[in-house]
Amino acid sequence: MKIGFINVCHTDYMGTAVTRMAEAAIQKLKDNHIDVYEAGIPASDYHNAYLAGLEIASKNLDGVILFLGSWVEGTTAMAVIREVEHLPMLLWGFPMYQDGETMQSTGSYVSYAMMKGSMVRAGYRFVDLLGLPTEDTAIQKAVSFCRAAGAKTALKRTRIGLVGYSSMNIYPGTFDHLLLRTRIGPEVVHFDSYTIIQAAEELPLENRLEAVEVFKELGDVCPDVSEESLLKAGGIYRAVKDLCLQESLNAINIKCQYEFSKLYKMVPCVPLSALAESGIVASCEGDMLCSVSMQILSLITGQTVTYGDAIHNTQEIIKFSSCGMLPFSLGHGSRRVCNFMPHDGFHGIQTSFVMKPGKVTVMRLVEDVGSYHMVYFTGEGQETELRQGYMPALDVKPDADMQRIIENFAGQHYAICYGDCSEELAQLCTLLGIQAINL
Repeated sequence: MKIGFINVCHTDYMGTAVTRMAEAAIQKLKDNHIDVYEAGIPASDYHNAYLAGLEIASKNLDGVILFLGSWVEGTTAMAVIREVEHLPMLLWGFPMYQDGETMQSTGSYVSYAMMKGSMVRAGYRFVDLLGLPTEDTAIQKAVSFCRAAGAKTALKRTRIGLVGYSSMNIYPGTFDHLLLRTRIGPEVVHFDSYTIIQAAEELPLENRLEAVEVFKELGDVCPDVSEESLLKAGGIYRAVKDLCLQESLNAINIKCQYEFSKLYKMVPCVPLSALAESGIVASCEGDMLCSVSMQILSLITGQTVTYGDAIHNTQEIIKFSSCGMLPFSLGHGSRRVCNFMPHDGFHGIQTSFVMKPGKVTVMRLVEDVGSYHMVYFTGEGQETELRQGYMPALDVKPDADMQRIIENFAGQHYAICYGDCSEELAQLCTLLGIQAINL
């Protein structure tokens, strides 16, 4: 991500304190691995504000920080805003500060109150921050904005492949294509299941053998898994990977039931689990809202992410488990590849290991009628056993009230990543103009 920075101030108030505060903010952001592009001149009057805004707008940035260095005239600030209003914006003001024995002010606090009211009235979507750049809490919120802004900008350039459609008519997995593209960002590129199956069948044996070696490097293949099954799964892996490269896909979702699991007799669990390790966000069952949720977590954290069905809960623990897909790097203990759990509806091989314990964020983007909202919570992943002796799983002790989680169910699939990114999700919702429900 690359974030613009403009010191919005007033010529009469320009002084060492105004410059020092801006320099401190920039340095703190850089210390947190944010690539900051500072406008060449402060926006200290209408003319300079226009030029600073024009400069920032020309640099293909992911967002912009409007740093209120001092008191500003409304027309000066608006001259900047009108040039950068297409970018995610952070309005940053700071209060009085201690200078020796005296509390001093540049007027930034007053500017913040004025411009926040003005921008809200004008209908802008923006994140606001009131805090000194020497305060850790202020810097943390600014860094969260940079990550959220980077995610918002990347979302509109994201391409997600959808092979088939939602499995087993899962209503929450269906979506309005145009609404998703214009309100959230990603483009969904549709493919038939036969696209993958035909490509897999036509692959030379050499390519399939290479894919099998990838599986063996990532996991422990159980002795009873046949070479035929590995080669068949290898064909799917290579076909999907080639499709992602050819179509510039950032993520892929494959409708497993019933074309792959029953007709082709090879679930794509292991191919997708392996593909996730190459930087492609991979998911299944055709739930596009889950795929977008995973892509959001991936963009914010830079991690390999996964998902799970909400499948059981006690008073303290909620269990998440997919049918048979889990990225290998998220595994805890032996990362087994085994024959699929005995079931008439499923054939092929699956991953069979649990997720690592640790702090997690659990999230789902929900499509309403003509709009969206986001539900998320944090929790602590526990030591977990395989579900029913076969399936990947993670038991989570949520920080949220269990009953409130259940009351906000809007689908069974939830995206999962390690760490706490609730602040970034809240800010992303603000920038997207959708409701954030932090449980």
